[in-house]
Amino acid sequence: GSYESAWTLENFVEFFSDSYFLNILWNTILISFVATIFSLILAFPIAYLLARTKSKFKGILIGLVVFPLLVGNIVRDIGWIALFSETGLINELLLAIGIIDTPESFLGTHIAVIIAISNVVLPYMIISIQSVIENINPSLEESAKDLGASNWMVMRSIVIPLAMPGILAGTLFVFILSMNAYTTPLIIGGTKVQMMAPALDSQITEVSNWPLGSAMAVVLIAITLITSVIYLRVMEKSSSGNINASTEVKG
Repeated sequence: GSYESAWTLENFVEFFSDSYFLNILWNTILISFVATIFSLILAFPIAYLLARTKSKFKGILIGLVVFPLLVGNIVRDIGWIALFSETGLINELLLAIGIIDTPESFLGTHIAVIIAISNVVLPYMIISIQSVIENINPSLEESAKDLGASNWMVMRSIVIPLAMPGILAGTLFVFILSMNAYTTPLIIGGTKVQMMAPALDSQITEVSNWPLGSAMAVVLIAITLITSVIYLRVMEKSSSGNINASTEVKG
């Protein structure tokens, strides 16, 4: 059918009043948030080691981090299917250990989608943090240790605060990428774990409901913009905090 081009809130009302679409939005935010935190936890130690290593193979190590970005998402998702399926490696290991008695498919589960998305976005998080840690003077850490600070105290009081711009930038970028993920939730999540990008595509290509699909796209864009504004505000406070801390140290 044809649609009127006049501006209307009707499609937004339909979206926010339907529990089906609200569940998809909640799934998208939840999965993106968990995938971002999971990626950050994995990325920080890797980024720190890359920034501080003096190995002559450092370039190769960074190349290994970046290499997955050269592999298409569909190819990686097919690999995850081989791992998460009933006949996959994960099931074989769990059966061998005795944790499960019968094979279970992990496809179409939140954990599978989170792991697969984290795999896609992890390199971005690592590079964002590593590039900032590279600019932190190692002598600051050495001086703190000479004064009796433990490794954890050095990390908590010096490295993490000074690396915060990279952490925030990586977190923002990864969260936005996760929010807009398409192929991974479509292939790994299927109809059981739906996210916004595949859902809005379905509204446009399968149902031919362009107005509702467009409204869903606007919701995604709005969340992205709100997240970016929050990031900029936090960055401003972080920058002023670092300047004050630097002034106190010099004084």
